[in-house]
Amino acid sequence: MTDQYNDNDCNASLKNESISTLPIQGMSRAKTILPFLPFSRTTLHQWSRDGRFPASIRLSPTVVAWRNSEVLEWIESHSTFSNDKEA
Repeated sequence: MTDQYNDNDCNASLKNESISTLPIQGMSRAKTILPFLPFSRTTLHQWSRDGRFPASIRLSPTVVAWRNSEVLEWIESHSTFSNDKEA
């Protein structure tokens, strides 16, 4: 029998592990935080501008990022699970 080891399966697994948690420290760009949010990239930028989501930080003329700690705090404060536990 031959081993059916597939590198693509391994890479997909590693990719899923890397986005399963957001580090507390540091900053992340939209593509990194969007999997944790229940809305689109357009909404992310709009809410960041009008104050409904933490403000982005301009790193260069074309690059913005968000502080991970602020994003995690926002997610925690808007989590229905955490709100249900407090009630």
